Amino acid sequence: MSIDDTIKLAFSKDGNFSQILPDFEERAEQTKMALAVLDAFTNNHHLLVEAGTGVGKSLAYALPAALWSKANKKRVVVSTYTKILQNQLIKKDLPILKSILNDDLAVEVIYGQENYLCLRRLNSSINFGLFDTREQAAEIDTILEWSKSGFGILAEYPEPLSLNTIERIGRDSNNCLFQKCPFYDQCFYFFAKSQWQHADILVVNHYLFFANVETDYYILPKFDAVIMDEAHRLEEIAAHFFGIELSNLSILRLLSLIHNPRTRRGIIPRLNMPSLKQAELSSILNECRNAVTEFFAKIQCQFKNNEIKRRIKEPNITDNNLDEPLEKLYTILAELVTQEQDLDLAGELSSLTKRVEIVRQSTERFLNLEDKNSVYWIDMVPPDRFSLNSALIDVSGLFADKVFNKISSVIMTSATLTVNRDFAFLKQRLGAKDCKTLLLDSPFDYQRQAMLYLSESLPLPNEESKFYLACARTIDEILKLSHGRALILFTSYQALKEVYERVKKDDFTFLVQGEAPVFKLLETFRDDISSVLFATQSFWQGIDVPGEALSCLVITRLPFDVPDDPRLEGVAENLKEHGLEPFYSFQLPQAVLRFRQGFGRLIRNTKDRGVVCVLDKRIIERSYGKSFLDSLPKKLPIAFNINAIAHFFKT
Repeated sequence: MSIDDTIKLAFSKDGNFSQILPDFEERAEQTKMALAVLDAFTNNHHLLVEAGTGVGKSLAYALPAALWSKANKKRVVVSTYTKILQNQLIKKDLPILKSILNDDLAVEVIYGQENYLCLRRLNSSINFGLFDTREQAAEIDTILEWSKSGFGILAEYPEPLSLNTIERIGRDSNNCLFQKCPFYDQCFYFFAKSQWQHADILVVNHYLFFANVETDYYILPKFDAVIMDEAHRLEEIAAHFFGIELSNLSILRLLSLIHNPRTRRGIIPRLNMPSLKQAELSSILNECRNAVTEFFAKIQCQFKNNEIKRRIKEPNITDNNLDEPLEKLYTILAELVTQEQDLDLAGELSSLTKRVEIVRQSTERFLNLEDKNSVYWIDMVPPDRFSLNSALIDVSGLFADKVFNKISSVIMTSATLTVNRDFAFLKQRLGAKDCKTLLLDSPFDYQRQAMLYLSESLPLPNEESKFYLACARTIDEILKLSHGRALILFTSYQALKEVYERVKKDDFTFLVQGEAPVFKLLETFRDDISSVLFATQSFWQGIDVPGEALSCLVITRLPFDVPDDPRLEGVAENLKEHGLEPFYSFQLPQAVLRFRQGFGRLIRNTKDRGVVCVLDKRIIERSYGKSFLDSLPKKLPIAFNINAIAHFFKT
């Protein structure tokens, strides 16, 4: 039987999936996507697939990937953005394929190297006392016990680990002895790496994929095709991945890892060196700390009252007083590396030495505004955190040269890739001009399962105090009619806070993003059917709450980027230089894609019913509002009277 026929049979009403999955339904869109993915693999072309909610895109790309991989002895990488989807693939979808293929499918999950416990570094931290606090020492002791079972993946440790601990014990290529390491035969990272070589399918996240691109495809084993799920996030992730983020606190933490004079911790007290050399090093470290304080104090002076973000357009905004002391520190540390006899200490020292040089180079790149395809800015987080940042303006060249030209078949998929049913925006932003496209509508019956309520009476969102108050009152009304069961989406934490303070909290359990881990919030939201969840940012996409618990979705404001976002400014300037109008060629399409992502949280299966409420009247009053409405499913009922919500739920 050909692979095409195997796919058609598997997705048929009497096929493999229907025998394994009790709620499986035959969907023509799912079969069509699977065949298109197979065609892209077979004929070495690239493909953009928008698969509406309910198509079942994970299985639709995973089955042809598995069959093609096994038939041709090829390897496929699947890259995702959220851990939620990554876990779904690992724990649900790919095991289903294994059962269909009689377990003849090798799947491996790859994490970034720092996520793997390094036994040598763990033991060094214990033996040399390289921890900063008693709490960290106790934490490391329990990790030692935990390491005796499992695969040493720090993300799977039962308790959240501090950043300092992860920095101490995670695998670090700059500090690796490879075959010379006494723990080499027990190494979690190299054991995992040996497994990757035999895998048919590798599951990674987008950050690791771009790290592989950055190293000219050195990190991951050689592969023949890639599927990039949640592809609507790719531009944003690539733009920031290839940029700079360097804060005063991160530099000071690095210096403390070398030596913290207050706690007398760090690597320097563990080294056997002459007192004169130790005094010289202490003096240089003090010079570096003073330089960091002085450098960022000058940065702070450039901020105006209440300003938390400052765009940098001219080079050398301040003197680079960091360069000389950091170079001196690098030189003396590099010398100590060559003199240290203990391999463990030499490895730790080598890693810290290279990190000092990265800080020096990053500062220089930032002050020189080195890359003309980047935008630069400074963030301030009161009271005392400042960070230097940059992000790429245009990633299309990077994708064209380093992704599409390097990999024979690139599949990009998401529930939201089009604007007004057109792929042009994403193709232009990602340099995907030669990609074939496939648009598959959701199989859900939105005419029966959903309703859209548009509020005409609220003030415009830019009238903030009036809008927040009216928003809260409208939400109170909506929650009475929906009996809670609602997800309220905001575009900023400030707006969330302002509205939350004003809503009545007598009748339902209220959950607020940030007050508990995301997984805990979602668990409570699902279990307490009438609860109400106030959320922003990450909750617009990637979360899956089928059933009655999410029966009402409130979008308080159309999700445009804030006008003073530095990258948005840089993109806008670039578009104007090329004769394009930024609002219609970038800001509006981006907002429409986010809006569609938010809308997609409501209906998750054929049994779901619910109402989406939009409280931003610009969707009605502004000409561009039509772009948002046209992006929604056809035949979706629209109401302007709030009482229609009660009628919908009674029907």
